[in-house]
Formats: sequence, C-alpha cells, structure tokens
Amino acid sequence: MITYYSWQRCAVIFVSGLLLLGSAGSFAADKDLLDILLSNGSISQEQYDELLQKQQLQAEDLTAPQPAAPAADSGVAVTLDDTGFRAISNDGDYAIKIGARVHAEYSNHSGDGYLRDIGVNEPENGTSLRRARLESSGIVAREWGWAAEVDFANDEVAVKDFWLRYLGFEGLSITVGNQKQPYSLSIEMSSNDIPYIERSVADFLLAPFVDRAVGLRVDTSGDHWFFAGGVFGEALSRDFDDFDDSDDDDLRRTQGWGTSGRFVYAPVIADREVLHLGVRASYRNLEDNPVLRIRDKTTRISDLSIVDTGKISNYDDAFLYGPEFAYSRGPFAVFGEYNDVSLGREGDPTADYNSWYIGSSWWLTGESLASAYRIDSGEFKRVDPASPFSRAGGTGAWELSARYASIDLTDKAIIGGEEEVLTLGVNWYPINNVRFMFDWSTILDTDKSNAVREEADRISFIQMRAQLTY
Repeated sequence: MITYYSWQRCAVIFVSGLLLLGSAGSFAADKDLLDILLSNGSISQEQYDELLQKQQLQAEDLTAPQPAAPAADSGVAVTLDDTGFRAISNDGDYAIKIGARVHAEYSNHSGDGYLRDIGVNEPENGTSLRRARLESSGIVAREWGWAAEVDFANDEVAVKDFWLRYLGFEGLSITVGNQKQPYSLSIEMSSNDIPYIERSVADFLLAPFVDRAVGLRVDTSGDHWFFAGGVFGEALSRDFDDFDDSDDDDLRRTQGWGTSGRFVYAPVIADREVLHLGVRASYRNLEDNPVLRIRDKTTRISDLSIVDTGKISNYDDAFLYGPEFAYSRGPFAVFGEYNDVSLGREGDPTADYNSWYIGSSWWLTGESLASAYRIDSGEFKRVDPASPFSRAGGTGAWELSARYASIDLTDKAIIGGEEEVLTLGVNWYPINNVRFMFDWSTILDTDKSNAVREEADRISFIQMRAQLTY
C-alpha cells in the first residue's frame, strides 16, 4: 500500500530528476510545477527551496559560455625551418619531410667568334631554370624510408630520386628504386652542395655509365669507414642528369645492367679537420648492340662540345675504376678524383679513356668544409654560415673555389680529343638556404685534333646562379 509519505518521496525524486534532466528553456514550466507541489503539500518549503536552487544553477550552467573541449592529442610534432617542412609522430614511427630546390642560371661565352670563322655554330648563351625540384621523403613504421623527387625545370618533367629503403638493421640500409649509383665523390654530392656551378669536365666520362638508375643498393658504415654497393638496370632517362640533355633516339636505345661499389676510409674526422680517402669500381654490360656517345658540354644550355667520341655502335661493356681523396683543415680544403674507363667493343680492341680533376676551396669567413662531412654517406653536405646575413648584422659565408680538370677521349681508332679546363669561383651564402655563385672557366689546352679543338683554347665562359633550397 502506498502511503502519503512514500508518494511524497517519490514525487520529490521524480521532480528532482526532471529538473536535473531539464534544459534552461524549461525553467519557467519547472517552477510552476514546484509551486503546485508546494501548494498541495506534496513537498515542504525546505524541499521547494532546495529543488528551485538546483534548477537555477542548472539553467545558469547551460546558458553560460562553455569552455572548449580540450583538443585531442594528435600525436604529431610539426616543424618548419631551414631543413623544410617536417611532421613526425610522437613515437617516431612515422615522419614526412617536404622540400624544394630552385637553381636559376645565366651563362655567356667569349672568344667563341673564332668558331664562326671555321663554320661551327657558336654556343648558346642566356638564362635557364636549371633545376626546379619538389622533394619529399619520410619514414613508415619506423623501419621503412622513402623518397620522391621530381624536376620541373625548363617545361620538362624528370624523375630523380624515387626509392624505398629498409632501415631495420643497425648501421645498414637497403634501397630499391631509382637512385644514384655509388661511384664518385662529386657525383654522389648534391648539386646544392658542390662548390661549383657545373661538375667538372672529368665527370662527363662517367655520366653514361653511373648516372641515376633503377636498382638495389646497400649502404653500411662505421665510425671511420663507409661502403656502398649495388646492382642497377637502366636509367629512366638517357638525359644524363646534370651533364647532357641530348634527345638522340639512338642513345636512348641503351639497355643492360651494371654494378658499382665505393669504399671510403676517413682516418681523421673532427669539427675542423677531415681526411677522406676512397676507391671505387663499376662494371656495365650492354645488350642489343647499343649506341654510345661520350662528350662534354661547356655549359648546360650550350650545344658546344670540345671533346666528342661520336657514336660508338659496337660498344659491348665498360669497366670503370679510380681513387678519390679530400682533405679539409680549418677554412681550407682540397679534393680530387681520377677515373679510368676501359671500353670493350665487339670485334675491336679495348679503348681506354681517363679523366681527373683537383679542386680547392677557401672560406674567407672562417667556416670549415670539415663541419659538413658525413661518414655515413662518405660525402660533404651543406656548410652553415657562421654569421647569417641580415639587416641587423652578419656577413653570411664567403667561399673562393678553384679547379683544374682534364679529360682524354682518344685511344685506338676513336679520336674523341683531349681537353683541360680551369675554373675559378666565388660563392656567397647569405643564409643556410640561399647561395649566389659566380664561376669563370677557360679552356687551357686541347690536343688540336680537329677544327674546334684548334680554336678551343681561345674560349672562356662565365656562369652565375641564384639558388634556393630547403
């Protein structure tokens, strides 16, 4: 049997629940209900006052500005600095980096009028957007790395680095995809970092064989040594990256495979002193009787070649080898490489070609190339200015550079010619991401083996670059 007092308790509980669940918009109706309950004796004045106060507080809470809900922890740290845009998960398992490089250049020849007198077209002068690349790289599940780099310079699209890398072994990485073959200090170093606008004439001997290609590469290193080796198929493009932009269909028929290896030993590694010694070798086998041509170009946009083997149609295979060295102490650095190529030809004797260069740099503002050395890749990276340029003060970094280079493409019946080139340069790094470069080059000597080489030692050329990279 339900008594008056039990019904009263039920009414109080019921009304309390309605008030707690009610909204601010029902405040007036709830008060009328409380007045009725009080008037018929269902609740006491004390209970009335208590319930009314609770309802008022509830209404105020609902109409007051509500604090924003705390943002959920995304678990990602995002940074934007001189190394580019980066997003890294808090556990370090996932990361992505986005960057770019822009190289705008100007070149101009002098003394080339003598070529016109012998019926040879003068080299092209002018401006070019040498590189306009978008670059991205990252880590997936901590043990997998990737990179994707595409160049949009001069209204063309070219794939550069495009690879997948396994990082699960300590001190060792395995990379599959389009990438640089491990051969030559100057080619392995980024165009952002070498102290000259052009790689040397010596590197034109290497370009047809050890440019970027699709393959598998293994890198490993210790405290004072580095080794990289791999097996590679064909390059995605016969445009030899930083060397040649030939569109000759015959040259694009080249097929085959190759293997390259590079070993570096650095007995001295310190903040302002590095001694780098290296040796490398490469073998490339060609199939389907391809066509090969080795030649230089005075500048990227120029169509003038001083040394040129012409088309070699019976090329069978090639073996490359040579040493490299670099020594940096304080603001001074010296470096060099020697290359030898033995070219096997079906039905003809082997042809031997060689090239070399020696270069130096001197940091007028006191920086040291040694500070940018990385033994885990066996190369020098970008040097940071000690005093970045700004209106508030700072000079940036100033570097003088010099290089003497030689190439010999004459052997047996192939008369490709010999050439020696001197380059002097000045580089200004106002900040880490920006560099302005000026190079002056002159052809010192040739073997005079054709009409162009007879006049080539009269030719010199200047090049300038504005560079942004991050």
